[in-house]
Amino acid sequence: MNLVAFSWRNPSLAAVAVAVLALPACTPQTTGTKPTNGTAPNTSTSATASGAASPPAGGSPTYQPVSDIPIPPNTRINTERSIILGGPDRWFGKVVLVLERASTLAYAYYAEQMPTFGWEPVMATQGKVSELTFLRGDRTAHVEITPAALRGSEVTITVSPRPGNPAAATGASSSPPAPSAGTKK
Repeated sequence: MNLVAFSWRNPSLAAVAVAVLALPACTPQTTGTKPTNGTAPNTSTSATASGAASPPAGGSPTYQPVSDIPIPPNTRINTERSIILGGPDRWFGKVVLVLERASTLAYAYYAEQMPTFGWEPVMATQGKVSELTFLRGDRTAHVEITPAALRGSEVTITVSPRPGNPAAATGASSSPPAPSAGTKK
């Protein structure tokens, strides 16, 4: 068996070694790219009750798929487990967020911040898995907060039509059609 020993004097092996070591420098490191773990960063510094995200100091706005729920700074959006149907301020679906803060702090954050976005609190339970439910117009938001495996927490926010109002999902009117002039009552 003939083995080739590595030597910086061998130009082909040295070129391969330099290429392998330089390869990680070619990987995009911007916040607009999708990391391989299926999460997208959200590094916005704040969001207002109207839903407009404030850009980081000295920078441009970052990715924020919805504007009617609070998303804390340095939060990652798990894009593989999230589904958003509709516009930023009128959507249904599920957003899965990975927060750097502990689940107890995430619970306090959502209990305090959701009302500033126009969501009315309905129900809250705090435990190993904490849950908050809110109403806003014809929609319901259910916030589930669980501790992450190593540190931080995972927050799943599910927004759906308000119970008893199935027309909200289709945009149809919930009132019965008006009788036509030729029909009897």
